[in-house]
Amino acid sequence: MRFNEIQLLHLAEKALHDSCKRGYLFKRTADTNKWQLRWFVLYQNLLFYYDTEAAIRPSGAILLEGSYCERLVQPGSGKTTASTQVRIS
Repeated sequence: MRFNEIQLLHLAEKALHDSCKRGYLFKRTADTNKWQLRWFVLYQNLLFYYDTEAAIRPSGAILLEGSYCERLVQPGSGKTTASTQVRIS
C-alpha cells in the first residue's frame, strides 16, 4: 500500500477529530534504541504518533496491516498488569 505525505496528513487530521483510541505509549527510537514517551492515535489500521498531545502534525505513522499484538508478562509476577508491555510485530 502506498501513501503520499498529503494523504497521510489528511488521515492524521481525520484521526484527531474522529473518536479513536488515543493515549501515551513508549516508542523505541531506531537510531539509539532508547524509549521515548509519545502521544499515539489509532485510526483504522494506522497508528499515528506525535511528540506531544497538543501537536497537530504527526511525527510518524505505523501501518498495522499484517501485524499482531503480543502481551508481555513482567518477569517473576506471572500476571499481566497495567504496566505490561505490548509488542507490535
